[in-house]
Amino acid sequence: MARTIGSKNKPKPVEEGVFEYTLEQRLKIVADLVVERIIEDQSFGQKIVDILGIGANDVTERK
Repeated sequence: MARTIGSKNKPKPVEEGVFEYTLEQRLKIVADLVVERIIEDQSFGQKIVDILGIGANDVTERK
């Protein structure tokens, strides 16, 4: 069945006050938040292994 004229996918109009980020920008924001949280937790004495909830033994047991 043919499409009607002018029915191709068109980008939505940008709304006032709405931010649009590319995939790379969104990934960088999330990565920065994760790194910030890890640094914050380490400053309170938690080790990265405890934060992630896995250790070297857990990795070898999963194989």
